[in-house]
Amino acid sequence: MNSESEVKNQGGSNQDGKRLFKFSFNVNKKTDDQTEMTGEFVGDVQHFCDYDEAVAKCFQLLEACYIPVGGKPSKDDEDSFQKMATALHDFKTHFQNTPHSQALDTFDSNMKAACAARKAHQKDQKYQLRHLRRFHVDDFQKFLTQRKAFDESRKRMDQAKVDVRDAKTTAQIEKKAICYQMAVDDFDAQTELLIKLIDGLPKIKQTNCHDILMFLTKHKVYHADMVRFYKIT
Repeated sequence: MNSESEVKNQGGSNQDGKRLFKFSFNVNKKTDDQTEMTGEFVGDVQHFCDYDEAVAKCFQLLEACYIPVGGKPSKDDEDSFQKMATALHDFKTHFQNTPHSQALDTFDSNMKAACAARKAHQKDQKYQLRHLRRFHVDDFQKFLTQRKAFDESRKRMDQAKVDVRDAKTTAQIEKKAICYQMAVDDFDAQTELLIKLIDGLPKIKQTNCHDILMFLTKHKVYHADMVRFYKIT
């Protein structure tokens, strides 16, 4: 890539072949000697950051759906179904030989079974959100690392450009020009790596959407299963 030329890279496509992302930028000399990226490129980088925030919020809210207390219970926290079973077990002793005794006894047993069933359903639902849960620590951290490398490479290239401009002798110019070309080559490489990560975001989104749909299916099964524990036989 020449530092004064236009560079384009086509992003991912959907099944219809329509463009999902486009990465195009010009390397132009600004008055402050900073290489300028096009607004479209900057927007794509920002979109990756915005998606990370959206994923974090979505995961937090979905997680609260299958953990009724709205947060991660510690090992010492007793399940609400277990608490209900304990309450019914203690209370039913006051209704021996009454029409209500059998119903309370049934609910006591059902709540114990519901406790075990819900834990199994929680495990299934948590598994479906595994990619959402790992996006920030895996995909986004790789993106941040590469964006930092890109920014540092751009700074080195800009400084090398200034060094060439400020060189006084032919020998200095030739030496600085070699350094500048090396900086440009590194900038090209870092830019390509960053674009590759952004170019992979549509596929990640598809996986996340699939996981959410599977989560909703599992969550529906969870609620349908819980109904049977409240039936009086």
